[in-house]
Amino acid sequence: MNLQSLQLALCAFNFGAICFVQVVHYPLFADVPEAVFKEYHRKHVQKTTLLLGTTLTLEMFLNIFLMDLVPLLLLGMGWGITFLVSVPQHRNLEKGFSREAHRVLLLSNLGRVLCWGSLCTYHLVTQ
Repeated sequence: MNLQSLQLALCAFNFGAICFVQVVHYPLFADVPEAVFKEYHRKHVQKTTLLLGTTLTLEMFLNIFLMDLVPLLLLGMGWGITFLVSVPQHRNLEKGFSREAHRVLLLSNLGRVLCWGSLCTYHLVTQ
């Protein structure tokens, strides 16, 4: 497997996982009973970070190594959304379910879906 194929594979995996979270997992937050939401959310963050934190970081380092400007810009936007918008909403949700934090989290993750979807499209077109 060459580096461009690995780049596409990481991107496709991350895109699929981010889409799954957007369509399935985050919407289910609203259905978790208040009495167990904090623990449910804590486990979600812990397990998601373990899986996606690893693959997203590998993808970023690979793209830095390859020095391809378009992927670096799209990844920068995706990571920016993550740290500037999504992480603060998760911090709010640590305290208990909030409709507003949930709404903003869904919207911010949609931005991440668009970034990684565009990135996968770029890799497919340029390989």
